[in-house]
Amino acid sequence: MNTATQNQWILVTGGSRGIGRAAVQRLAKEWNVVFTWCQGESAAHEVERACAGLPGQVESHQCDGRDEQSVTRLAADLLERYGAPHAVVHNAGITLDALHIHQNADNWRNVMDTNLNAIFYWNSQLLEPMMMQGGGSVVMMSSVTGIKGNSGQSAYAASKAAMTGLARTLSVELGRFDVRVNCLLPGYIDTEILAGMPKDKLVALRKTIPMKRFGKVDEVAGAVAWLVGDDSTYMTGQTLILDGGLSA
Repeated sequence: MNTATQNQWILVTGGSRGIGRAAVQRLAKEWNVVFTWCQGESAAHEVERACAGLPGQVESHQCDGRDEQSVTRLAADLLERYGAPHAVVHNAGITLDALHIHQNADNWRNVMDTNLNAIFYWNSQLLEPMMMQGGGSVVMMSSVTGIKGNSGQSAYAASKAAMTGLARTLSVELGRFDVRVNCLLPGYIDTEILAGMPKDKLVALRKTIPMKRFGKVDEVAGAVAWLVGDDSTYMTGQTLILDGGLSA
């Protein structure tokens, strides 16, 4: 790892596209970054190339967060090579939208496994080393949908709302070790998901936002950097909403 960043490293799950990619690129300006991806090897390598000139060293690993054994193996390797992380950014997530009465049970479990259970798998491997090193930051990429209902996203909303409860409890358990745990709740962010929507729906959606625009991935990445950095060292157990006023 790069000594210019004092050998501190940050894990970002789901870092090959969208918000995750922006977070990797932003964090690599100050820290070394390891990010995971599940599908899309070429996109992951593209992120590595994009970060090649930044102070932090960036590396990627294929890892399906739903697979506890895969998480355990990768975590053990990273801890052996680099020690405890400075921060963990739980970003990987999926939606698989459907009205609740039409929800497919397999899809429901897939959303919970990807969005929520993977957090437990990573935490079970990385939190204790962070406690032993005497500090660190955990950021859970929740969503404004977790506090504001959105038709067709019952599974997604449930998984994202669960993150806020988990963060509050972990902040109480880990505070004396100086390990901070917070949630970031983005609203509608200009990513590939929005790009695939019909233009008329995008126009209607934009009108529901007080600021009359969608958020940018770089704005979310900046909030992530703040939550893992030195300017937020007294903040834990909180939910930071970044939605252009949508939930106001």
